[in-house]
Amino acid sequence: MAFFRGQQGTIKFDKDAGGAALTEIAAVRSWSLSVEKESLEVTDHGDTFRAYVGGLVSGSGSCEVLYDAPGAGDKLDLINEALTTEDPANANFELYLNESGDKKMSFAALVTSAEYSATVGEIEVITVNFTANGTITSGI
Repeated sequence: MAFFRGQQGTIKFDKDAGGAALTEIAAVRSWSLSVEKESLEVTDHGDTFRAYVGGLVSGSGSCEVLYDAPGAGDKLDLINEALTTEDPANANFELYLNESGDKKMSFAALVTSAEYSATVGEIEVITVNFTANGTITSGI
């Protein structure tokens, strides 16, 4: 049985759906994605027990990237995407569990925030938060 380790994971990103192919983001420290499905009650009048069906699916997450002063490209686009107004929420993400690229989650998203910080003597990390927009495709 194969187990995956964090160092095998990575992110590919493109700031808009009409852009070029997704580019791997260098120096990713971590990523997370939470997928949630609504629980809709469908209990009939007179039933003794409640009944439910799954409703709409949504997702949100974050990624941490090590800051290396990118001058241009998708990493700079990713860390600055939170500064874009009237964003059409079409940034493309692919979150990979492995190096070969066959275990991934794909979706368009709205980048909702970016946290920039500096600690003396440590590598600077930027945390980017996002909300999925539309279909989330699982290749896991």
